[in-house]
Amino acid sequence: MSHAHKKHKENAPKSLNFYVITISTSRYEKLLKKEPIVDESGDIIKQLLIENGHKIIGYSLVPDDKIKILKAFTDALSIDEVDVIISTGGTGYSPTDITVETIRKLFDREIEGFSDVFRLVSFNDPEVKAAAYLTKASAGIIGKKIVYLLPGSPDAVKLALKELILPEVGHLVYLVRS
Repeated sequence: MSHAHKKHKENAPKSLNFYVITISTSRYEKLLKKEPIVDESGDIIKQLLIENGHKIIGYSLVPDDKIKILKAFTDALSIDEVDVIISTGGTGYSPTDITVETIRKLFDREIEGFSDVFRLVSFNDPEVKAAAYLTKASAGIIGKKIVYLLPGSPDAVKLALKELILPEVGHLVYLVRS
């Protein structure tokens, strides 16, 4: 680790404020019908963040609908305390998977390496292998906030958080705000 990298990590915030968004039409429809909802991926995100000393500022559950996705993100972005937004769902290639195409347009800058490294660590998982290229998982910067667009799979969410997001998100927030 270079001296500059080490210094950045030392100065990076240790506790950040997160907003979590789950994009799932089936879960959203259950919500409307007031049926019990199991949001395994959203719950995993919240649990891992809290276990690592971060705070959850808000949570939204929206369907695979461009306007509702945009509204959830703009609502989260408008909260001053929010440092990072993590979404789960809508990053594949089915006709309803529109999260990345909807939100990427808002990025001031894309964090290109996130997608590449996420696919690499996914490929190295014996359960995933070649299916790794079937994700459009992405990350970007909007203003001074970091946005991660993760798949809906609980295993993919765990992998992204443990291997990529949690180790560097404080450093990234520090760099964006420097």
